[in-house]
Amino acid sequence: MRYVHYCVPCDAWSPERSDSYQATADRDEHRHRDHHPLTPRDRIEEIPGPLDIAASALLSDLGHAARTGVRKAAKSQAFRQIRASQYWQQAVRLLAIGTGVLVLGAVVIRHLG
Repeated sequence: MRYVHYCVPCDAWSPERSDSYQATADRDEHRHRDHHPLTPRDRIEEIPGPLDIAASALLSDLGHAARTGVRKAAKSQAFRQIRASQYWQQAVRLLAIGTGVLVLGAVVIRHLG
């Protein structure tokens, strides 16, 4: 990951740095040189590298494929038959009861502790 300092009032960018500490040093130097003693509206921005961009695109595509597959499965006749079965309905009830018990337990423990 690469980092840059951006000063909004000056519309100025520092050079890309390999870590946030160097970008912070650029920010401090710019503030001292151009805005002393004021603090401008500025920020340290992360610039994604090629690996970050590729991983983000891959995860986005996988998420889209999963959503599309789930939609198709939910509309299928087999899935409707499964949802209509007594086993499915019992599993959903047990999951809801278990979730409720966990939430209630967490609330009680938080108030006791």
